[in-house]
Amino acid sequence: MICKRCGGRGYLEVEEVCKICGGTGRAKSIDPKLTSELSKEQIEMFMKGICGACKGTGRTKRLIVCNECRGTGRSGRCKVCGARVVGDHDLCPNCRKKPHAYLLKNSCGIEDLRLNRVYVGKVLAVTDIGVFVQLNKRLKGLIHRRNLKCDVEEDETVLVRVTNVRPSGEIDLNLEKMDDYVVVEVGKDVPTVKISDLEKYLGRIVGVRGKVVHVKLTKATVFTVIDETGSVNAMAFEDERAYPEIDLDDVVSIVGIVRKREKVQMEILEMEKLLGSEAYEIQRSIQRELERRSEPIFRGFLIESEILERLKEEMIAVARELRRAVFESRPIIIRHHWDADGVCGGVAIEKALVDLVEKFHPDPEAKYYLVRRRISRAPFYELEDVVKDLDESLEDVERHGDKIPIVVLIDNGSGVEDVPAIRQFLTFGADVITIDHHYPDEEVDRYLLHHVNPYKVGGDSNYTAGVLSVEIARMINPDVDLKLLAGVSVVGDRAEGDVERYVELTGLSRDELQDIALALEFEGFYLRFRPSSYIIHEILGFGRKDRQKTLVEMLSGYAREAIESQVRTAMEGLKIQKLPNGIVLVALDLENYSKRFTFPPPGKLTGEVHDRIKGRYGKVVTIGYGPDFAVIRSEGVELDIPKLVRELQEEVNAGVEGGGHLVVGSIKFVQAKRKDVLMRLANKIGSI
Repeated sequence: MICKRCGGRGYLEVEEVCKICGGTGRAKSIDPKLTSELSKEQIEMFMKGICGACKGTGRTKRLIVCNECRGTGRSGRCKVCGARVVGDHDLCPNCRKKPHAYLLKNSCGIEDLRLNRVYVGKVLAVTDIGVFVQLNKRLKGLIHRRNLKCDVEEDETVLVRVTNVRPSGEIDLNLEKMDDYVVVEVGKDVPTVKISDLEKYLGRIVGVRGKVVHVKLTKATVFTVIDETGSVNAMAFEDERAYPEIDLDDVVSIVGIVRKREKVQMEILEMEKLLGSEAYEIQRSIQRELERRSEPIFRGFLIESEILERLKEEMIAVARELRRAVFESRPIIIRHHWDADGVCGGVAIEKALVDLVEKFHPDPEAKYYLVRRRISRAPFYELEDVVKDLDESLEDVERHGDKIPIVVLIDNGSGVEDVPAIRQFLTFGADVITIDHHYPDEEVDRYLLHHVNPYKVGGDSNYTAGVLSVEIARMINPDVDLKLLAGVSVVGDRAEGDVERYVELTGLSRDELQDIALALEFEGFYLRFRPSSYIIHEILGFGRKDRQKTLVEMLSGYAREAIESQVRTAMEGLKIQKLPNGIVLVALDLENYSKRFTFPPPGKLTGEVHDRIKGRYGKVVTIGYGPDFAVIRSEGVELDIPKLVRELQEEVNAGVEGGGHLVVGSIKFVQAKRKDVLMRLANKIGSI
């Protein structure tokens, strides 16, 4: 309704030829009548022969009343016929003569009411004193019983005329009858502001325009809306899902009251979907800003490494996707292996993302539903895990309007055994990212959005998943100190080479880092499938330092006692055989020489026994076997466990599956075929 010609000022500035100098800019004399209107500077100009009225330009400016709005600053179109109207009128003179009633939008307050206007309302209650009529969510009035000339019912739509507005704010109404009337919608003229400026308007009604990126249904319907400057939670307090026509990714216009609790919020009075060129321009500006804000912050790696440099572009791409997910309120599921390496990798990404959410997301609770870390007991993304993740995600989509998440697989996700679970999630529109250091299978790349793996650039498994995740986490959020996690990952996974420099960066000894790794694995074993960020974060030093030291010493002590107890028993059940090719084969019967469901688990126990044996021989392979599985550890032998698994699948009908690193891994099989599988496995090792 602002006059476009004068910009709402009501006047125009026009330029014309100076009447004093006739446009020459020169003047020989000064009219005494002008002296009171001139400044000292202008008078001095006249004394020098320069026209002071126009300051020598020959042109002067003056203000005239805008003939478009006639000085009101207001101009628009008739809301019925579209004809041009002048001033504050909603209707042209012709339409004002026809039957019409006004429908107040929720932004309108008592100051927007006009006496003797007819409004559309809804009967709120019929009482002894009269009928209460709701004009919008903020306004209601009363038709006194003495003025009621006919019966009305609750929830009935009626026409009422405003007869009086009392100083107390009470509104007196009369029932109005009208046929063939036109409804004229009236909204409050409020300033449209950027989300980043909302804090300047606390308690005021303003408008914002942006894109809906999340919808949460609690006691209110909470819409998370972003524009190119930031994001805000806009709440509609209704019993059911408010504005059901508004979906994720819709561009909307919101009018509401700015509030502040923990963070700035808006109480929605009006919200509507925007379409066409207007929506497109808003969408485009948001897209440009999202791309800018999602760009990772790379300040260099913690160590100098050719392998990391080769992986840099892929790591930056992963960081970009995860930053973008935070700004777009897209959930992120982190699935990692339960050992020290996997836990350090998962926690590194979790800490970086949660800190980013806390800084930039308008919902204080967002960190609990946007970033979820989960444990994988198996060294791959198994179907049991994906079913839980997928079911939870689909429930959140249905109940809260969440988006299908990005899944980040850490310390697993590189093998063909991961494909069934990955494909199942992809069916519902998820994206899957792998950060791993196991030998990759080419088949899995068909299903991954990004795959960070040192083998893909000429590296090996010494670049642990924890190390890779820490470097990616620093690109996501460089303000989080994660050096300890990288060091624990290296020591816990017994990595060697360039990555040992991460150990030096921690300022701790290898024994101290080993204690932390043991404490993680001990606690992780008994946590089973729970990620338990609180306990794990305490062990990794994100809580009180004095408590961390006590906790690590206690848990690592328990772990060592449990390991030594089981190793003593297991050593009595070893069968050692030297094969013709010089490899020493060590067989450990885990079924009969270890405790079930206690720490250390079969893989850890096999590794501990292998560490005590390998020093006696140059080339040794240790196989710890149970009823339907085998764990393989080796030293000085060029094994290719993924290849062995594929060959066993072809040669033995035993449901063989498994994998791992080239020289460390595990396989599963049908219990009845254990003898055949182990025999063929031993033959293959003997033929290396």
